[in-house]
This record gives sequence, structure tokens and C-alpha cells, in this order.
Amino acid sequence: MRVRRGRLTPPRRSATAFGVLQVNHLEPNIIALSWFTLLWSVCCLGFLQIAGMYPIRRRGGERPQNPALLVLGTTALWLALLAGTLMFAYSELRWTTIVVVAGILFLFIPDLFQAIPTRWRDGRAGMAIAGCVLALALGLLACLAADPARWLHA
Repeated sequence: MRVRRGRLTPPRRSATAFGVLQVNHLEPNIIALSWFTLLWSVCCLGFLQIAGMYPIRRRGGERPQNPALLVLGTTALWLALLAGTLMFAYSELRWTTIVVVAGILFLFIPDLFQAIPTRWRDGRAGMAIAGCVLALALGLLACLAADPARWLHA
């Protein structure tokens, strides 16, 4: 409430554009938010899969399920994607949006991860697919960073 000429007046309503209420109070850059949502989802799925691969050596002298080089390579791709996604979010989005969206996704992505068949999550083929998906997402992030005017602004 504002005080105007001694009276309390309600705050002004949001402006409408062509009869549609603008919702840019949450995040004005919806396109960048969509890209962040996709990239952060890949980061969360990658984290859940990679976390299950450590420690690389099993107890009792068993052979590891995945070769160490494959696990370490996928981890390196994941770390690069994580750093790039966080830098992208920091440069394009409000910090409150980053916290809320990243938290909600990190909370609900494990359900999606559980829906993936076990042979794709735990085997060598799953690690190879995860590496390819992480590399593809990293390439997408590089394209977004190379020409932000084309991909991030309407």
C-alpha cells in the first residue's frame, strides 16, 4: 500500500500486453531459463549416475563394473558441463531464479532417474550413453555461448 494525498492506495496492477498479463516478475529471460532447465536436468541426471560408479574399485577384489577410464572421462565431462551451466546461469538469470529452479529440479530428477532401465544406468553401455549425452549438452552450451543474441533473446 502506498500513501497518496493522505490516503492509502493499493499498488498498481501489472501492465498487460495485448490483453495478456506479463509474468516477467519471476524471470524476464524465459528463453535462458528454458536452456538452464535443460542443462541443469542433464547435470542432475549425470550426477546421479556418476555417484553410483564410485568408488571405482570394489571391496573383496571384485572387478569394477565399468573401466576406470570411462568413469573418469564421464566425470570430467560432467564437471565441465556443471561449471559451464553455473556460469551460464550466473550471467543470464537472477540468482533467486537459479536457486528455486535448480532446487526443484534436483529434488524431482531422482524420480526420472529411477524410471531409466537398470541396464542403461549401471552398465558400460549406460556410461557410454551418459558420456555422449554430457558431450552433446556441453556442445549445446558452447553454441549458446558463441552466439547469445541468436539463442537467448527473443
